[in-house]
Amino acid sequence: MLREKQYILRQASGAVDLLLIFVAFLFAHALRTLLSIYITPDLLPPSRIGYYGWLGIAAPLVFVIVLAWNGFYQPQRLGQRPAAAARTLVLVCFEAMLLLVALDFMFGDQLAPGGGRTTSRAMILILPPLVWGLLMLRLWALRLILRRRQALDLRRVVLVGSGRPLVDFAAAVTDNPLWGIVITGIITDRPELQGPAFDPAAVPEAALGPPVLADLVRAPEALWSHPIDEVIFLPESVPLARLRPLFEVCEEMGVRTHLPLNFFKGRIARPVIDALGEIPVLSYWPTRDIGPALLFKYAFDRVAASLALVVLSPLLLGVALAVRLSSPRGAPVLFRQTRCGLNGRLFTLYKFRTMRPGAEAERDSLVALNEQSGPVFKIRRDPRVTTLGRFLRKYSIDELPQLWNVLRGEMSLVGPRPPLPGEVAQYDRWQRRRLSMKPGITCLWQVGGRNTLPFDTWMKLDLHYIDNWSLTLDFRILARTVYVVLTGHGAM
Repeated sequence: MLREKQYILRQASGAVDLLLIFVAFLFAHALRTLLSIYITPDLLPPSRIGYYGWLGIAAPLVFVIVLAWNGFYQPQRLGQRPAAAARTLVLVCFEAMLLLVALDFMFGDQLAPGGGRTTSRAMILILPPLVWGLLMLRLWALRLILRRRQALDLRRVVLVGSGRPLVDFAAAVTDNPLWGIVITGIITDRPELQGPAFDPAAVPEAALGPPVLADLVRAPEALWSHPIDEVIFLPESVPLARLRPLFEVCEEMGVRTHLPLNFFKGRIARPVIDALGEIPVLSYWPTRDIGPALLFKYAFDRVAASLALVVLSPLLLGVALAVRLSSPRGAPVLFRQTRCGLNGRLFTLYKFRTMRPGAEAERDSLVALNEQSGPVFKIRRDPRVTTLGRFLRKYSIDELPQLWNVLRGEMSLVGPRPPLPGEVAQYDRWQRRRLSMKPGITCLWQVGGRNTLPFDTWMKLDLHYIDNWSLTLDFRILARTVYVVLTGHGAM
């Protein structure tokens, strides 16, 4: 019943929001007309609603899509607290306004009557505050309705369990009266209080307030003798197999059962309900799951890498020729090296060769000159680097062949730099999480200091990127990369 009500509430909320945003559009037109006639006639010329009628159709759709994108219609967000809702709506209104400005810029000429650009910018600026006010009013009314209806539509629930899970759930019910849950009683799963030893007064959870109805042995009779809508299992002291008979009793009685899956509260990982065939599973994702934004990132990577390889082909050919002419006969133009990619998958990374042939074999003799902490090997004036190679490294031109790795799907434009397998073998456990996202050509620490930063700072910046990833962050890093490459800041 709860899911059906949530579905109906989501659909009704979306429909009401469409109507309210259209009403906000009419109010915005009326306000703009008043401004143009009585307050700022010199700044705002008179206009008719037909000049921007397309906005009355586009605005409700755009706002509701952005609301859904920001999770505004998820069950836990319906009836949310006013302060949290107000912050979310500010972000929604700003994003929707940017989209409407973009639509007007791209299609305003075609949508306006007669093909003339007559859409009022004032309308697009006035509309978001009005939408914010009407949606806040809708939320206030929804909370008021839910509070009044909960007394008429309460769900009588019995909790089965003990210990911290039961205490935390009871506290959550108390803190969320809009759930409409009344705890009718508790069935304890404490092993020491089963059978003849059962004593309701001896159950510690009795202090929570709801009566202790029974132990697991007497549970079927207790459920039969009380009007109960749902049973929520919160096991602490017994395995799930011990509760299977009670699940079967509830099934026979037609009582809905729930099993909360918050037994593990990860600091980073997020629980996701998934399925392997017909087997339901609870997955914990320490990184973002595949969604529209991440799919766009990977699609953009392929398209941008393809275009870059085409546009930069004269430069790539010129650099390849320069490396060939400045090298001994038979020396390769490209440097190939095995790196660790997503979740430790090995792949071949490509770079223009910047060192003399056989430089890898000389590394052991130069370990004492290493200027970087941790498992990384870096020397500011590496004697193995050629004169041309030093120039290519300063402006990161040697990294351009990695666009081929991006095109192959082994790397991304932005992401943690791919490490060597030998470096990964020396990682601490917390550092290995940087492999949970596809590696990139540029990353957060490369635009914040590059090789001048210590190794631990690299790791922390990479994990910060993974935990706070967004398309906006990617484009900011790409923009800063252009500056860092042109200036050669932090290169070794």
